[in-house]
Amino acid sequence: MKVDERMTKDYSYRNLIVWQKAQELAHEVIAVTRKLPQSWANAVIARQIIASATSVGANIAEGHGRYSVGAHRNHLSIAKGSAAESDSWLDLMRREQVLTDEEEARLHKLCVELMKMLTGKIRDLEQLEDQQKAQSQKRETREGSTLYDLNQAPFPFTDADYLS
Repeated sequence: MKVDERMTKDYSYRNLIVWQKAQELAHEVIAVTRKLPQSWANAVIARQIIASATSVGANIAEGHGRYSVGAHRNHLSIAKGSAAESDSWLDLMRREQVLTDEEEARLHKLCVELMKMLTGKIRDLEQLEDQQKAQSQKRETREGSTLYDLNQAPFPFTDADYLS
């Protein structure tokens, strides 16, 4: 996978492996739609799959920029739904014979991989939310709590989730 040279060495969403894979999906989908024969139906399908495929990375990025665990989890959930929607459009394109079995299989595999990665992070965030709710019931205020420090990986991500 080619890494953008402008990336910083901090814990930016651009350094997340899951975001990189989402961008790869979007790039591949755009490339496939450029080759579609011109028709009204193909134009509609192209708009839909481009919207869903580009939504995956965009929601991972937006969730990473949120300060609450719930908002972050919600955006990862939307990203997962967009990956599933993209996979559904890929299946339709194969059935309509505008995508080869091989192209669909390769992109389907990427969608499934993204959904698995996102599911794991969503579950981690749900556990963190449950822990935070239990802690907030024990005390009235949560002063001094910071979820995101650009010098360390924000939960649920670890150093292993980022490009080296």
